[in-house]
Amino acid sequence: MKQKLYILLFSLFAGVLSVQAASMAQADSAYIAGNYQQAAQQYQTLIDNGMQGVDLYYNAGNAYFRMGKIADAIIQYERALRLDATHADAKHNLAFAQAMTVDKIDPVGTIFLVNWWKACYRLASADTWAYASVGLFLLCLVCITVFVFGKSIAWRKTGFSIAIVALLFTIITALCASSRNAEVTDTSVAIIYVPTVTTKSSPDDSGNDLFILHEGTKVVIKSSLGEWTEVMTEDGNTGWLPTQSIVVI
Repeated sequence: MKQKLYILLFSLFAGVLSVQAASMAQADSAYIAGNYQQAAQQYQTLIDNGMQGVDLYYNAGNAYFRMGKIADAIIQYERALRLDATHADAKHNLAFAQAMTVDKIDPVGTIFLVNWWKACYRLASADTWAYASVGLFLLCLVCITVFVFGKSIAWRKTGFSIAIVALLFTIITALCASSRNAEVTDTSVAIIYVPTVTTKSSPDDSGNDLFILHEGTKVVIKSSLGEWTEVMTEDGNTGWLPTQSIVVI
């Protein structure tokens, strides 16, 4: 009975993957044919149904950009770069799309060590770092075994030295996996999704006007209250705006 259930579940899973692959191929064909609206709709349907992937987000971004929907394009390029921060084409297209937005905000500088750490853990996915960490930990255990039960001093010294190095890199790769996973699952970054919105000093319409943001600008979510969200721009300015005016990346 269990075997039949497993076969049924596998068949359903394989069927879903097959349908998704076919839908992706149809969207790609529509894009190649210049039917950007159709392609964007099909890509978005896949995304709304829970499908993820660098190529999916990147292609969706391209379709939206061709349609002149800059905010949608920026959202998809940002999502692609979350999964693969080294994707050169997504980086280039994102910069090009951002250059077409109204707001020109200079980000607050970060210290060198923070930038260096981000560059390091973005070299691979969270899963890759996790697998590396497990592999290094197993190597550490093997070397400890050699150190404890080795018959010669040379073998024991070698086992001890390698175990220390493996343990150090186990910790580093585990931290990389944790940092990369936190970045990918972060829900505090959003894009302004309306033509213009005026930020307020408090979460209500009676608050003082602070500054105006335009479509496509990236913001960081600080807090939420009812239908209002407090955001911070990349240059450090903060204000409240209607939650419906942003889309979380």
